[in-house]
Amino acid sequence: MSSRTASSRRAPAKRRKSSRSSAGQGMTSWLAILAVVAGGIALYDNRATVLKELSPWLSKERSVAASPAPKPDATREKQSQPKTQSTAAKGPVPPASVGVTKAAVPASRPAVASTETAALTGENFSGKFYFCGTSGLDNCVMSGDTFWYRKTKIVLADIAAPRTDGAACQQERDRGFAAKVRLKDLLSSGRFDLETLKVQATGAAAGVLRVATRDGRSLGSILVSEGLAKPRMARQQSWCP
Repeated sequence: MSSRTASSRRAPAKRRKSSRSSAGQGMTSWLAILAVVAGGIALYDNRATVLKELSPWLSKERSVAASPAPKPDATREKQSQPKTQSTAAKGPVPPASVGVTKAAVPASRPAVASTETAALTGENFSGKFYFCGTSGLDNCVMSGDTFWYRKTKIVLADIAAPRTDGAACQQERDRGFAAKVRLKDLLSSGRFDLETLKVQATGAAAGVLRVATRDGRSLGSILVSEGLAKPRMARQQSWCP
């Protein structure tokens, strides 16, 4: 009887311990759940601060993930390629021949000088004349007895005008300039004719020798009558006093 009573007394003690342990485990799980919920609420309330703290780490991970794989260096590839094409294109250069000179090829000139000279004889020539140096050597007056027409130098064969370049005195230079202006005005005033005159001229007067006339009167004779020129066949006197 005594053994039964002792066992019956110990049995409730074991049950009490098991019930206490199960209750303690249940409280621990509930506390953990409550802590997780409280932590989530706190994280949600402070989400701006948390994202600000974690943004540097997130940006580093994204840059590493987005960076492409390194490409091979293009300059190394070019240097590694063999230079066979350039050497093959150039080829060996033959040595220059020694003691052999090439014959000079004469410049081809159009054979129109004689045609232009023949064409500058006739009637009804006209044009607007300028001073040479402002319009090139075409339709311009060089001096009181020389002008360019159709790119041909024409010397008045019947007169000799004072010089402007290389004049012996200021009076000759001034009169030569006046003759130059007068001849430009006469040539630009209307149509004129060009006739040949068998007079040889050399030096500064070399050119196509012509007599310019208008209405049968020589333009050179007009300059002579105005004291701006002298007849070419006459004895030449100095223009200086």
